Amino acid sequence: MKKELVQVVESYIDWIHIQSEDGGTFIGDDYIDSIEDMFQEAGISYNQDDLTQTMQEIVHSLSKKYGSNNVFYGSPEHTILIGNRYVTIYNQLIVLINH
Repeated sequence: MKKELVQVVESYIDWIHIQSEDGGTFIGDDYIDSIEDMFQEAGISYNQDDLTQTMQEIVHSLSKKYGSNNVFYGSPEHTILIGNRYVTIYNQLIVLINH
């Protein structure tokens, strides 16, 4: 993986971790847009393969950190069980936070 892509992944994971400290039950983000914004802000030229590789590495890293059962991706909305009820969340990426 290219060095600049690794930096984007690390920055995104750090951002998720900071959000998790706010005490909510989940973090939701339209992560494709966020990654593209991070590429543009850093002046990184990228192609579809770079974007896909970055997305996959983010999901892999989050799954290792928070558990694969707590990371949802691959759709613009997700219906998941939080507590004792199902909730639909309209984000491309959801991370459930277990405090």
